Amino acid sequence: MRSIRMSAPSIRKDLSDLEPGTFASKYIFESVPHMFAEDMDTYIAWKAALGEQIEVDPRAIAITGSAGVGISLNPAKSLKGFGPESDVDVAVVSAHHFDVAWRFLRSMPTSVRLSLTRRQRESKKDHEKRLIYWGTIAGDRLLEILPFAQPWVEALSHMSGLDPTAGREINARIYRDFESLRAYQLRSVEQARTQVEKTEGMS
Repeated sequence: MRSIRMSAPSIRKDLSDLEPGTFASKYIFESVPHMFAEDMDTYIAWKAALGEQIEVDPRAIAITGSAGVGISLNPAKSLKGFGPESDVDVAVVSAHHFDVAWRFLRSMPTSVRLSLTRRQRESKKDHEKRLIYWGTIAGDRLLEILPFAQPWVEALSHMSGLDPTAGREINARIYRDFESLRAYQLRSVEQARTQVEKTEGMS
């Protein structure tokens, strides 16, 4: 298990040196998230509390992004390290919730479609062109309009009041299955690795 004291440069070195699958396993799937500082008991309790509220097995919940890895894998964020203002990205593997959300987005009522904000409309198009292909629903953008919004929004709000996620915005993404989660994360790792290699090549 990794220590929260592991520096961003060390994580970036692993990102460059390790194969994407190995890096994803070490930093996302087989370890205690960065922000939990090796405290497995707290992590298990945190996932159990969230899982109970959203009716998902805690084993199907993982923390990704900088809160999980220690740095952001989003190239747009320049591999920024986890900090005081960082939010918490939660991956939830649930075929049931994915299918409910997918069907809703595909046959969205006109009244709902007309009430979407510009950001939600853009996100809906992104789902049609890209995200559904990867087996994911971006709850950080569309959660409030989904059929199961109320318990999920309330759950995430509740978790933002508990340590160590207290005071942080918590975003949830829903994945059709574990294969979809792994494929999406591997893609993110590969993109981040390419950025590291470009940066090193310029230095």
